[in-house]
Amino acid sequence: MDEILSDRKNKGNVTYRIVVSEDSGRIFIELEKLMKVRAKESEKKTTKKIVYQQSFFKDEFDRVKNEIEDPILLQFCVDTLLKVKKYD
Repeated sequence: MDEILSDRKNKGNVTYRIVVSEDSGRIFIELEKLMKVRAKESEKKTTKKIVYQQSFFKDEFDRVKNEIEDPILLQFCVDTLLKVKKYD
């Protein structure tokens, strides 16, 4: 798989990450939502914990978008796919 785009967006204590790759002509998307939580190690104040993770091909997006409950993550995904489409 060849990575096309990797992007992240921070909103308060939440970080949204997306990686868009191409595999045999198909676009593959990996989404992650991470939240800052208190670290268990005394040296660190906070650490990030994955609270949502989803991977899918672009042609499955209509089905998957109904499963994404976070409106910010959904909009971030749509905006990123539009960027990728613009560069095609």
